Amino acid sequence: MIELQTAVELDEFWRATKRLLASALPHHSCSLMLGIVDYQPLEGRHHVAVAEGHENRPLNSLSISKPYLAAHPRLKLYTYGDILKEDPQVRQRRKEREKHFRGWDQFVHLAFWDGERPDAVLSVRRTTAQGDFTAEEREFLGFLHPTLDAGLRRLRKLHRERERGAAMTSYLRNLPMPVMFVEADGKVACATEQAYDLCALWNFGERAARALKARRNFRLPAEIARACGRLASAGVRERDGVRLPVLAGLRVGHPHLPGFSAKVDLAQTVKGPWGRPGYWVTFSALGQPGFVDAGPRPEAAALLQALSPSERRVALLVARGKRNQEVAAELGKSLRTVEFQLNTIYRKLGLSNRTQLARALA
Repeated sequence: MIELQTAVELDEFWRATKRLLASALPHHSCSLMLGIVDYQPLEGRHHVAVAEGHENRPLNSLSISKPYLAAHPRLKLYTYGDILKEDPQVRQRRKEREKHFRGWDQFVHLAFWDGERPDAVLSVRRTTAQGDFTAEEREFLGFLHPTLDAGLRRLRKLHRERERGAAMTSYLRNLPMPVMFVEADGKVACATEQAYDLCALWNFGERAARALKARRNFRLPAEIARACGRLASAGVRERDGVRLPVLAGLRVGHPHLPGFSAKVDLAQTVKGPWGRPGYWVTFSALGQPGFVDAGPRPEAAALLQALSPSERRVALLVARGKRNQEVAAELGKSLRTVEFQLNTIYRKLGLSNRTQLARALA
């Protein structure tokens, strides 16, 4: 039971469910069907306790119980016998199902709802030899329902949070500016490609950075890590009953490269006793070869987002008036590569020449 209450992954939850059913209820097979849309599960987990061949497998289907569920919204527990009392046509639907999966005689279903919509169904099935479910067994499954329901709600919420996090991370990585988010433990949660490249430049210098895979060799610069530590240890003060950080942000410069700096801002993303601060790091790379300072105007940023990080560098340098040979030398590319990328940039942005590109990114 503890495993059901603590599972944070669907497969972990399903394994705990199977173990509990195996210890408490003899059964032929069981299924957990999830993500139900118009009474059709999008995903399922299945277990057949009584082996009858690999071809005899349960389906992700609620065809037998769909009319019954639709007629009884928010019903938590029902049996095949309950359906049979109201819907004699269920026998025909069962025959259709048994072309694919046979051997069971009775089932109990636990239904889990998201508002008026069934979101998941746990099906526990028995053979004729195993007999029908007793009143005590149905009572046990009813007792189990709140625990399973809480676990599924937890998994659904975690999944949605992961989806949002993945979408935001993907969006941030493609932004045409050098920014990253550092968590309280110093790990980078997400960063743009340009931010990874600038960390490599900060740590290793221009020549070495060009030869490295920036993401593979990533290390948070020591000066930035110390700035995060200072912001975390500065504490908070109260103003009009509101707790505010003593230090909200710091700018740190590169120890050797003039014009190369990073702004580190405190980000208390979630309030509460478990909330831990994070840090937004925005780089300013004025004067550094192959990099343009952060902060293009919104229209230019939208255009740059259509380009790869490598293409952005070429586009921004060309827009600043650099000739192809100068761009190639600054980025350590061949002239042919720069010309090829420039043609790709024109095609992606619907432009024809350097003048139009400079105007679009001005």
